[in-house]
Amino acid sequence: MESVVQKIEKIVIPAAEELGLSLVDVEYMQDGGYWYVRVYVEKLEGDVNLEDCASLSGKIEDAVDQLIDKKFFLEVSSPGIERPLKKESDFIRFTGEKIFVALKHKLNEKRNIEGILRAYENQTLLLEVDGEELQIPFSEVKKSHLVFDFDEF
Repeated sequence: MESVVQKIEKIVIPAAEELGLSLVDVEYMQDGGYWYVRVYVEKLEGDVNLEDCASLSGKIEDAVDQLIDKKFFLEVSSPGIERPLKKESDFIRFTGEKIFVALKHKLNEKRNIEGILRAYENQTLLLEVDGEELQIPFSEVKKSHLVFDFDEF
């Protein structure tokens, strides 16, 4: 059975593409007694601006509203500099970048690992951590995102 998030994604993807945007993530969650639908989008060229977010919100709000019985807040925004990595294509696109990976099960006594993504091949992340290369099956990734290094600025 299709989840609410999957149904929202089906609404958002074509609307985002019409505006030159790409869907990064959708969250449907309760936070402090209120329900939220959070939609994160990006542009492959350039930055997402407030007008982009407002335009997408206007295109999808009625259709999303029909899906959900509860009162909720719809938020459309950029994923930010520490953008989540969800899809296999994200790992391919961001090869060479520093990433954080939370694992479903421990690897080398750790569940949380940070390192340079060297490659993504055969559903496996090759992550360089302290000069060592770790192989992490995509199926073991619970959560992952880019890591912005503030020391470089």
